[in-house]
Parts: sequence; structure tokens; C-alpha cells
Amino acid sequence: MKKLTAFVRNLLSVSPAEAKGTVIIFGIILLLILAMFGADWFFAQKSQNLVISSPKMLDSLTVSLDKRKPSYGNNSTYPKYESYDKNDKKAYKNFNFDPNTASVEHFEALGLPKFIAERIEKYRSKGGKFRKKEDFAKIYGLLPDTYERLEPYITLPSADDESLRTPQAEATATERNINSLIIEKPTESKEMTTKTNLKQPIRFDLNTGDTTDFMRIKGIGSGYAKRIIKFREMLGGFASAEQVKETYGLPPETVDELLKYAFVKSGVRKLKINQLSLTDFRHPYIKYFQAKVIIAYRDQHGPFKNAEDLKQVKILDETTLLKLLPYIEF
Repeated sequence: MKKLTAFVRNLLSVSPAEAKGTVIIFGIILLLILAMFGADWFFAQKSQNLVISSPKMLDSLTVSLDKRKPSYGNNSTYPKYESYDKNDKKAYKNFNFDPNTASVEHFEALGLPKFIAERIEKYRSKGGKFRKKEDFAKIYGLLPDTYERLEPYITLPSADDESLRTPQAEATATERNINSLIIEKPTESKEMTTKTNLKQPIRFDLNTGDTTDFMRIKGIGSGYAKRIIKFREMLGGFASAEQVKETYGLPPETVDELLKYAFVKSGVRKLKINQLSLTDFRHPYIKYFQAKVIIAYRDQHGPFKNAEDLKQVKILDETTLLKLLPYIEF
């Protein structure tokens, strides 16, 4: 200690007391550093309970674990989730099926991976039963987009249909059927014709059609119908029927079928570009930073008078501008 104090005193040209204080301070700092490293090592050896305090923390943890997944060899018996998650574009067919009786081969023909098909068969072998369409969506590993594609072809009632099957409603329906058989047989065929017609596609305006209109189209179930309507509301209405192709996840063959019956007659909701604040300037065709530049340009150069003025905002490419103009009011 004396030698170290003398060394510090000669090095820094300080008094004996100052040299001694300097040595003590450096000693304390060194001990703290060693304690920190020691604590890290000690707690790393002990198992700890992980407390997840929020959904955001859970998402972060899930991402971290996914990155640390082990890679299995070619002979692995684990299913290849990666190819399924990337929507493998293998050929598949759409046809009506009952998930309670369809075979593994049928499910594979519908585009489901083999491990999902075998999972369904295992579920049924243990006494599981699908009572309505929505039960099929609960199969673990079945992607939402896949269910939406298959939902129109499932030969089971939906949850909405099930809600109508109360004892009173069934009794009333039975009584009506008996009366129709006793009184007038042609009435039954008339009712059946009416019900069939209700399912037939009809021409309708894309901007005013409801889920029922969309669900008349082959390949569109309640999921796709709600998705189209949600996209329509975000746009402010379809300026042309072709825009429905931009609905996320809508299969091309379904779009082609829809365009046979859908048209656009009613107008769209316009954005008053000279009055909009940055908070109100929201549209699927415009990103936030583009809206910010447009408003800054307007504040600097004055109100926009026509489309030519808007073209002066160089951050807008021609394609974006053409898609946006039907929704702009000067």
C-alpha cells in the first residue's frame, strides 16, 4: 500500500493524503467492476421465471425464439412450416367438401399440407366433430387466408345459420312443411325455387353492395366479403371495378368471377386537399411522408388549383397520382 501510494504521489505530484485517497477511490471502482461481472455470472447459472407483462413483450419474445429455431435435416419428421407459411403455389382444386368425412387425399387436393390433413383426421379419430364452418378454422396451423378460400366450399352451416336453429324456429318450419304438403304441393317447389334464386349471383354496385351480395359470388365467403368492404371503406369507394383486384389475398379466379356481376355506378368520397390537415390526410394510396410533403408544398406555394399543380410535388410518381386523382377535390 505504501509503495502504491508513493508511486501515485510521484506520478501525480500530490500530497501523501491525496495520493492515499486516489488509491482508495481506484480500489473501490475496481471492486465495483468485479462485483458487476460476478453478479452477471452468478445469475446466469440460476433458472429464472420469465414474467411477460404485455402483448408487445410476448411478440418480441416470439420473434427472438423464431430466430433461434434449430434447423432439421432432410430426414426430419418435423413438418416444414416455412413452405406453408410462404403460401406454396402448388396446384390445388376448389370443390365442396364435408370436413367430417373428407379423406387426407381430399384435403391435400384442396391445397392443405399433409401434416394439416393428418391433424384433422387425428382430431376426428378421437371423437372430434365439425358442427359448423367456423369449427374448421380452429384447426391448429390452418392459415386464415386458407380458411377464407375454403369457407364457401364447406358443406356445413355457418354460425349465423346455427343461431336461427332454435327449437321454436324448427317447430315452426316443420309445421309449415306439413301444411304445405297437405294443402298445396306446388307451394313447396315455389319456396325451393325462391331459396335457390337467393343464392344466385346478381349484378350489383360495388360501392353499395353488402356482404350478402358478395357472398352470392362463387369463392367468396363471409371473410372475403368483409375484407372487400373494409378495403372499400378505406378507399372511400371504388372509382372503378378493377380496383377490387387490390383487395389483399383475394384470389385472381375469384376476382374474375366477381367482375362478371359487379360494376361501379355510385361516386366516391372525395378528399378536400386544400383543407386537409396532416392528421386527416389518410388514404391507402398515400404514405404518411408523402402526405406531409404535399401539405408542406401547399403551405409554401398556396392552394392547389388542379391536377397540374399537384404534379409539381415530385415525390408523387405518375402511377400514384393517377390512382389518387379520382379521390381529390380541389
